[in-house]
Amino acid sequence: MSGARAALGAGLAAAGLIAAGSAVAGLDALDVQIGKALFDRAWVVAPASTKADDGLGPLFDARACASCHPRDGRGSIHVEADGTLEGRGAVLALGRPDGSGDPVYGRRLQIDAVQGLTPEGVLAVEERVLPDGRKARVAAPRHLAYGPLDPATGLSLRAAPDLRGRGLLEEVPEAALAAIAAAQPEAVRGRLRHVTLPDGTKALGRYGWKASQPSLEAQSSEAFFLDMGLSTPLHPEPWGDCTAAQEACRAAPHGIEAEGQVEIAQSLLVRVVAYVASLPVPQPEGSANRKGAAVFAAAGCAQCHQPALPTASGGTARLFTDLLLHDLGPGLADTLSEPGVAAGEWRTAPLAGISDALKRKTGLLHDGRAQSVAEAVGWHGGQADGARRAFQALNAADRAALVAYVSSL
Repeated sequence: MSGARAALGAGLAAAGLIAAGSAVAGLDALDVQIGKALFDRAWVVAPASTKADDGLGPLFDARACASCHPRDGRGSIHVEADGTLEGRGAVLALGRPDGSGDPVYGRRLQIDAVQGLTPEGVLAVEERVLPDGRKARVAAPRHLAYGPLDPATGLSLRAAPDLRGRGLLEEVPEAALAAIAAAQPEAVRGRLRHVTLPDGTKALGRYGWKASQPSLEAQSSEAFFLDMGLSTPLHPEPWGDCTAAQEACRAAPHGIEAEGQVEIAQSLLVRVVAYVASLPVPQPEGSANRKGAAVFAAAGCAQCHQPALPTASGGTARLFTDLLLHDLGPGLADTLSEPGVAAGEWRTAPLAGISDALKRKTGLLHDGRAQSVAEAVGWHGGQADGARRAFQALNAADRAALVAYVSSL
């Protein structure tokens, strides 16, 4: 990866950090540095004297990308004694079975607002301690400012994912992923998810907890729009996630000065994407744990958490995922289903960077409920139940080796 980074001046695509057809192909190291500045920037409310920085909200979850992705890593989910969440490391996704958002609250529960408006609510969870010590976690938002959620609205608390090395996921050929799925035993076989693009065509979903976005550009655009209320070419509405029922929100000031403009122009968006695409894959900590790697494979973990995927440029993406959807059972299911995706189906989460998450105590799994690798494995059911049982059947030494191996990634 270091050689690829050195080649940034010749273009990210040529460096093998991003697919050649990506919107950021051809950008150079200066563009990446501009992207980092935009990633770290704290956006402000319009109108402001610094027009390039305004347009935040009117409703939002965070003021900067870096607020949810500290040091480009996973967001932290810390639960206070009263069940409320501390910090900005997670969002509460809302949706109905047809793919639409809540008719009043939209697709996110926004926890902050510009002056004169009221935040939509407070993020909180309810936890129940199980006999084995694990904590079951259910999203339970409080102080809903616009009345109750629609009865058909599902909820999913989701941590901001680690971004490092994830640009390589666009480089993995779809055929390679299809081959991996075909080779998996029927009991654990995952499936590709194809999503519909604005022009009506289909593309492979690669990003997001449910593989709902096909590219870093699409994923970043959605985050700007839903989480910060900033319009982009893919989401041009200036009021962000404010629904028609939130009239005061839609009437609030925004950062667009002329018809046809957006607050995050394509020239800005692609530089943020270029920065994220340039982030190297996290390197394992400590010396090679060959025994742990062998036990990891023997227990069946590597069937879904594939250690490396091939890239179109001839390299590998060592991220420990197969990018496929798998049913992980009712224990990890939330109440939010998406069109064609069950509530208990999740894209195999990359394990690269888990050592940093453990060090910072962010919590593991999509909602941060697990505090250790062993606890996270204990939540695996459905198609992953065999691997969970194999892990639990290991002798103490082998189990410790596997946990140490995963914890070092």
